[in-house]
Amino acid sequence: MVTETKFIYQNETRWKQLEAFNKTLLRKGIKTLSPIEIKAFAEAFRDVGYHLAYAKTHFPNGTSVPYLSHIVGVAHNYYYIREAHSLQMVKGYFTTKFPAAVRDVRQYFSASAILFLLGFLLAYIYVFADVRNFSQIFPFEFGGVGSGEVIWDYPLMSAVIMTNNIRVAIMALAFGITAGIGTVWILFYNGAIVGALASYVAATGNFNDVIIFWSLILPHGVPELAAIFLSGACGLMIGRAMLVPREHTRKDAVILEARRAVTLMPGIAVMLILSALIEGFFTPLNISYFFKLGFAFLVLVSLSLYFSRR
Repeated sequence: MVTETKFIYQNETRWKQLEAFNKTLLRKGIKTLSPIEIKAFAEAFRDVGYHLAYAKTHFPNGTSVPYLSHIVGVAHNYYYIREAHSLQMVKGYFTTKFPAAVRDVRQYFSASAILFLLGFLLAYIYVFADVRNFSQIFPFEFGGVGSGEVIWDYPLMSAVIMTNNIRVAIMALAFGITAGIGTVWILFYNGAIVGALASYVAATGNFNDVIIFWSLILPHGVPELAAIFLSGACGLMIGRAMLVPREHTRKDAVILEARRAVTLMPGIAVMLILSALIEGFFTPLNISYFFKLGFAFLVLVSLSLYFSRR
């Protein structure tokens, strides 16, 4: 069994580290710590808390218990202030920082949306002119052409599009390292995929098929497409920095734009999660298709108001 003397010798450095953090926090407060220091403080607090539990079990009457109880007690208060501060930071990000970051990249967002819509429109026209062109663009099979009747697996179709769009969001951002060329292609081609599918439904189905199609796509598609356009904006920013670094060196320009992209990533992730939740819990509901379209419009208005807030 480890003696208390050896126990103190093995762990005293860690205790002194937590005690030093306590003194710094007492003088300056937790807001003065860097993220790395906050992480180190939290790790020290957890380790010394474990040491206190060990000391109470094996050396209940020893000298280490009062000392550890004191420094853990002091650190405990600051630790939970840290947790509250972290929650405030999360709240601040989603109420202020993220909408501001979106407004800051609105030109890139618009360019991203235009590239997607250009692909959508060209593919829509191409397939509507001859539905046999559909198989040249859309990589999945959902029904036959030329039978006069469209047989769609709508839940499968919607799930495939959702999975594809999440992949597109990731690739649109990552392909910024290709000087933006990959981002441009990803946005254009995936707009073409949706356009081809929408055109196929319109050309070979009936009005009811069209309503069903959009009622399955738009409720989760609105936040999902917004996330894709933001991801595309990040990719275009990085691509622009590589091609036209302006007053910076190319390396510094890419780093600056990458930092702007990182600011947007948590918000993009939440938008994709929101889209998945709508797809999983709202889209399958056996309710009016027009109600679902109304819900999609409400989501669009809500996102517009959210991003415009200051």
